[in-house]
Amino acid sequence: MGKKEEFEIIQHTTMNYLEIFLVEMTTRSPHGHGDLEIGILLDGDLTLFTEFKQLELHAGDIYIINRYQIHSFLNKDGKNQILAFQIHPDFYRRIDYQLGLLRLDNSIIRSGGLYKSLYQTLLSCAAIYFSSSAHNAIKCSSLVLDAIYQLLTYTDYTITSEQESATAKNNSKRLNRITDYISEHYREHISLQDIAGLENITTYHASHFITQMLGISFQEYLNNIRFEHAFQLVDKSDLPILDICLETGFSSSRYLNQMFIKKLGCSVKEYRKKQEKPHLIGAALPTDNVQKRYSLEQAAFALSRYTLFPKHFSK
Repeated sequence: MGKKEEFEIIQHTTMNYLEIFLVEMTTRSPHGHGDLEIGILLDGDLTLFTEFKQLELHAGDIYIINRYQIHSFLNKDGKNQILAFQIHPDFYRRIDYQLGLLRLDNSIIRSGGLYKSLYQTLLSCAAIYFSSSAHNAIKCSSLVLDAIYQLLTYTDYTITSEQESATAKNNSKRLNRITDYISEHYREHISLQDIAGLENITTYHASHFITQMLGISFQEYLNNIRFEHAFQLVDKSDLPILDICLETGFSSSRYLNQMFIKKLGCSVKEYRKKQEKPHLIGAALPTDNVQKRYSLEQAAFALSRYTLFPKHFSK
């Protein structure tokens, strides 16, 4: 259950410029990548955090994440399955260079004629991708282009400037460096001065950047990471509270108790005594990476359960 926030580099191994995969998501920390991502939540529920918004995804929903857009996922309870399409910009930029600067305005599509058509196109594309049929790369390519055509025709979008695109890319890389540093040093005493020194910027700039990208302050994000690790130790071990504080970077048991009361409504000692454990209050920004990615064979088998018609239109 290691945690690593990252600027994600997509490896396109099955087809050039296109990666399709099936994944069961528990939590995915803030990250960005250079691919356009389109996904279907095939089963379960999931929270998507992106640009200060907390979006609730339900079975059948289609989500869209633009290039370099910082995003994260959180599954509160139960299992889920995501069918994700990560499309390298060279796939469509060679047809129209401006599409490399494309930014789709809709984050979720869950109803209407476009939804039905897009759902069928994506599911058909995935079925072919996971098969061993001849020339499946050509057929997949045509269906992905059709999906992008549908989005361009029936949804709002923006063609950003080269400067805006470069800024988004640089912000993603900077966030990666900062969150990697926090992930590696959360047990120690770290401050905004450390982050500012890492990036050779002022503490004001560092503070503003983190709040702008994550929607929460540096200290709140750091405390969330420490709390997540402390919570696991409290819940799954008999370590004394003081040892847990030393292990997770909390300066005192009093402060750890304050975090427990804030997030669970009880102290550490009270939590351990409860027969029925309380749930976390609210949905905090994810700070960990826990996910199960299916093999091609597993994905093909799992996908066979789903009809080309979304549940909304099955009757």
